[in-house]
Amino acid sequence: MLDGDYDVEVSLSLDVNDTGGLTPSLSYVTPLAAAATTLTVAGSANLSESREHNFTENIQLSTRKIFLDWKNGVDPHECPLVADTPLAGTLGIIDMVAMANSTADLDESRKLTDAGVFGGSIQFVVTKKITATGPTWTLVRFNNISALADFSQVNTDKITLAFALGPNVGKPMRVARARNRYNPYAHDFLQQLLTSSINTQLTRLQNTLR
Repeated sequence: MLDGDYDVEVSLSLDVNDTGGLTPSLSYVTPLAAAATTLTVAGSANLSESREHNFTENIQLSTRKIFLDWKNGVDPHECPLVADTPLAGTLGIIDMVAMANSTADLDESRKLTDAGVFGGSIQFVVTKKITATGPTWTLVRFNNISALADFSQVNTDKITLAFALGPNVGKPMRVARARNRYNPYAHDFLQQLLTSSINTQLTRLQNTLR
């Protein structure tokens, strides 16, 4: 990674979807003149609310700058001690790099090229749901049976990474040149990955609606 002066462009997406609702129901029962017969009138209501909150950020980083910041004690680039997201755990980026390194057709020649790009995405979906059954009571002519409340929260955290060779591939590292910069190959490949992800989601939606 350092010898190839790789840059990485990262797209971070955090999405929180909260939903909640109340569904009370009531039935009125009255006996009729005929033996063992009753008239039942039932009614129900529904109150629901949902909220979706999302955050997206794109950044581009130099692997050489990250290494030199860590080596010189400028910035250890550590994850926060308290982070309310599964993305703070193991992401498998090392495995992603190892897979690319074992690819025979990956171009890591001593020139800047769009053939030396690779990447992928990691997504975590955490669902929290509570279903509460309301009180059930029966009077002489009124009966209440209902699943009174339903609350859920779905957290979708996704990170997409695109690696591309930098302009100083094969050259010795220098502090002055080890800085974040714009790499068009990393940016273009990231857009390709995001577009592919959107197309996959649309295909799944089409298959669901059939």
